[in-house]
Amino acid sequence: MSQKLMRSLLFPSILLTTITTFGQKIYKISNTKWTFAKPDNYKTRIDNFSSSMKKGDSIIKQNVTLAKQNNDDIILVSVAKSDSSDINIIMADYKSNSNIKTFTMKGYILKLVEFLKYNYEKMGSNATISTKEVLIDKVRFSVIETKIYHKEKHFTYWTSMYITELSNKEFSISATYDNEKDKNIIGESILKSKFIIN
Repeated sequence: MSQKLMRSLLFPSILLTTITTFGQKIYKISNTKWTFAKPDNYKTRIDNFSSSMKKGDSIIKQNVTLAKQNNDDIILVSVAKSDSSDINIIMADYKSNSNIKTFTMKGYILKLVEFLKYNYEKMGSNATISTKEVLIDKVRFSVIETKIYHKEKHFTYWTSMYITELSNKEFSISATYDNEKDKNIIGESILKSKFIIN
């Protein structure tokens, strides 16, 4: 059996601890259980996680205002619209809460907003960034919403980052979409999440 095939067979079982119940899956974040049901027309993706993480890590390392990254991100799930490869995506992960400890949640969100503004300016994209708080099943999340317009490509898309602290971990759900319909479908699936905190 080739190493690539072995990796593809073992990766899902190593990466996720899940229980399937009526289309929902339960993911473990340290002592917390998170129940999430992907939208009906979305499919689970388990490819390109390492390359996405490496790309994300290299961008974060350029930002000197955030604490040193522990590089311990655990991706719980990534789902995408069936006909899409890089837009209309939901991804959930958790990692060390070191930035929240260093800056507090409010301070960390402000740092992330500064970081995003700086990077979009560098890319020559117009970005409108706003923040808010939402309650998902009694868990308070800070949300960073961004509307990005790429001038050269004449293309607009949106991102939402839901961030909270669970079981001494930074837990985040990130979404990217390019139309109102998928924005609503994605938002609804995230807001219907359930948490059991031990």
